[in-house]
Amino acid sequence: MAIIIYTYSNPYKINREQYWALVKNSFHLCVSQTLVNGLCDQYREFYKGKLTTIDRFINKLFLDWESDAVEISQRAYIDNVIDYMSFREYVDDDLSEEDIKLSLKRNRSYVLKSLRVMFELGMNPDNIREDCLTYEQKCIVGLFKELMTSGSSLFSLKNDFTKDEVDDAIKQTIADALRDKEKDCSDINIDNVVVHGIHQFTPIMLKTIEILSKYKNVIVLFNYQPDYKNVYQTWLNIYSWFESKINLSNQNFNNDSQEFEGGIVADNMAAMIAGSTAAIDLSKRIEVTEFDNQTEFAGYVAKKFENASHKRENDEFRHPALYYMDEQIYAANSGVNQILKIYFPEQFGEREFLDYPIGHFFISVTNMWDPESNVMCIKDLSDVFECLSCGIISEEKNGLLVSILDRCRFYISKETTIKGMIKKLKKLKKSLDFDGYREDLRRLDYYNVTEDEIDTLITALRELNSIAEQFFADFSDKKNDFKKFYKKIEDVLVNKVLDKEELDEDFKDIVVRVLARLNEVSSIEASASFECLRETMQLYLKQVPIEGKGANWIVRNFEQIDGDVLRNNALESEKIYHFACLSDQDMSITHKDEFPWPLDIAFFEVAQAPVDWKYQVYVTSRLEYKNFRRYALVYGLGFSKSKIKLSYIKNENDEENELYYLLRVLNANIRPYVPDEVNNYRKDATYIKVDAPKYKVYTQYDLMKYRLCKYRFLLDSIIQEKSVYKDQFLMRMYLTIVLEDRAKRYFSGKAYVRNVVHAYLNEQMEELIGDFPFITHLDVLDVINDTLAYLERSAGKYGKFGAIKDSDIDYMIKREEFLSIPLKKNADSEYQEVFKNSTQDEVNSALTFENLEKVKYHKSLNVLCDKCSDKEVCIEVYGVKKR
Repeated sequence: MAIIIYTYSNPYKINREQYWALVKNSFHLCVSQTLVNGLCDQYREFYKGKLTTIDRFINKLFLDWESDAVEISQRAYIDNVIDYMSFREYVDDDLSEEDIKLSLKRNRSYVLKSLRVMFELGMNPDNIREDCLTYEQKCIVGLFKELMTSGSSLFSLKNDFTKDEVDDAIKQTIADALRDKEKDCSDINIDNVVVHGIHQFTPIMLKTIEILSKYKNVIVLFNYQPDYKNVYQTWLNIYSWFESKINLSNQNFNNDSQEFEGGIVADNMAAMIAGSTAAIDLSKRIEVTEFDNQTEFAGYVAKKFENASHKRENDEFRHPALYYMDEQIYAANSGVNQILKIYFPEQFGEREFLDYPIGHFFISVTNMWDPESNVMCIKDLSDVFECLSCGIISEEKNGLLVSILDRCRFYISKETTIKGMIKKLKKLKKSLDFDGYREDLRRLDYYNVTEDEIDTLITALRELNSIAEQFFADFSDKKNDFKKFYKKIEDVLVNKVLDKEELDEDFKDIVVRVLARLNEVSSIEASASFECLRETMQLYLKQVPIEGKGANWIVRNFEQIDGDVLRNNALESEKIYHFACLSDQDMSITHKDEFPWPLDIAFFEVAQAPVDWKYQVYVTSRLEYKNFRRYALVYGLGFSKSKIKLSYIKNENDEENELYYLLRVLNANIRPYVPDEVNNYRKDATYIKVDAPKYKVYTQYDLMKYRLCKYRFLLDSIIQEKSVYKDQFLMRMYLTIVLEDRAKRYFSGKAYVRNVVHAYLNEQMEELIGDFPFITHLDVLDVINDTLAYLERSAGKYGKFGAIKDSDIDYMIKREEFLSIPLKKNADSEYQEVFKNSTQDEVNSALTFENLEKVKYHKSLNVLCDKCSDKEVCIEVYGVKKR
């Protein structure tokens, strides 16, 4: 048996190639599912089952090597090897051995990927020239040697397959691809295996092809256009390393590219690459849309997808939303999908268990546990929020615990343990019994919680601590039994999650499948460091997948172009094929991004002089990745029978991009993207109707808020009944005001003596610092100095404080309510009207129950928005347009 390489000149006419009879009834493996779909649509002789992905076959052939169970065990094994190995001989004296081990452990996943690549390539450690390597690469080679001699079956990659084993893997793959659909597969000739369209080979792909070639005729097919030979040279560069002749197609099937808009651009690009400038047709200038940034591009795509979703709702057949998009978008950089995933999460496949709040609970508990001290150490308070919001810890109503914690967060923000937080909360509870002198502190968020709420939060934190101790109390940082840990997680899922009556049925199904998954990996005998256990959670805690629930990417990458252009049915032909992110930066991503750390191209070029063809193919394919993107663009343009659109993103990662140089040289006409007009009027967020209290008595300061902003009046005067400050910046400002007001009252009518005033401020700050526990020492100095300067100005040229007058009291209250008010001499007439004083009769007349019943509490952007106690709820200050 052998490997035979054929090319075809036109993907629409493979059935007219001389070898068609040989391949049409064979077993086919494609590089991607999109190529599978495209070929099935184009050729009736193919169908799913006969045609599937090479990854699906690899998972059947190398079942053990590709399983999560093996990867988990490999990670644990490597972790332990790093612990006992000595790396001293691989590095200079500048680095300690502990630093080296820490670096390797922090990059466990990359280390494992590097080692797996070396095993899959079958590298011989004795032939590696270590004198040419970096110290990190020397360490990896040292680990590789240790694993080779350890005798562990975990890194024993099977080579000696029998023909029956290969046949069984093919049959299992066919059955898996058919997904239980009844179809006669007796006509599939499994003695011939056809491999389609692979440019970026992985070592395991190459090993698979080699094993197949022992028992089967392996026929490798790829498209080759003689007219575009410089563009397609990248394929020849790779396949010339195979120990087989490349049989170029002798057919000259014209792809009629000149009939289509994309074909003209493709011809011009190919001519430019070949240096044949005389063949360039510049009769029609290329149009390129320029998006300012990735967010703008995401907004454009989101609008297209929303329109498609509306079309789907009106169609009785209800195909997937992508079916109805008027543009099929391919991007050289598909990172925009990370933004679109936020807009349309349901489009990107079923959420993983760990993405749900209950999944976050396990991640957060593990993040907080310190295996050395065996206590919960809080590095990020958001971990506590995650644990209290997921529903595992019971609460009277959803959101109660995180609401209490949110209001107390600045009081306990410096605590690093659960026990420390509980102790601090008990102190807060005692502080709630105010005397008259401390009444002014009630404007702080954490002094507006009740004793019962504090008790509720303390009980929840104790329960959280108890759960964590059940998980980890018997763990050490050296050896942790993974099976024992996940058995405890299983118990929590069964006893604290599944029995909840309000559990959503869809999520309940996910939890059941997670339990099934835990049962699948329950036989794993793995024991390693706590950090290794933490990293393996992503492999353990995921649900058994449901077929057909995978991601449907809204923006596809260039690797998916080859199959999609073949799907030119009636609806597809009406689509625009949009090739995006065509900047120099995005089109020029090189092999540096394709090797796992610490391996790089230099490692493979100098480590050894390989004679094995698989080694050369793998390295060359990585070197050719940049040229593959160029080929994919030309291929997509040349064979697309639809209209085309080109675009690029100008600003990305704080850098300004340039349009891809080939398009610049072809004098592309760049047009900045102009979005459709957006209505900035947000009905639900801007206008609110509530029931006002019937017999409430308001003050003139409530009326000032009413004039300033109806929404602020609603929150401060009706709901909270006063301004309550909720962030550090505003609380610090309020501390300055409290200190100033106390001093003005204390020194009323007294002489100004700087030392005496300074001593008083220090004394007061000593008392107040416990009520502002988040304040730093530098903040304390700034507040005292600012207050001292303010009082010095207040004492005036006579060196004496004036007696407190009603106008002074009024000014103090305004500052406490608003933190800052425009000075009369600088304020415009609008704000003079807002802050004018009113009698109680005027207040009662303006804020009647009848008037308030008619009010729509709209938001008003104003000069005090940045000092509003409710700005985090309102968010008007962050750029929302005022209607």
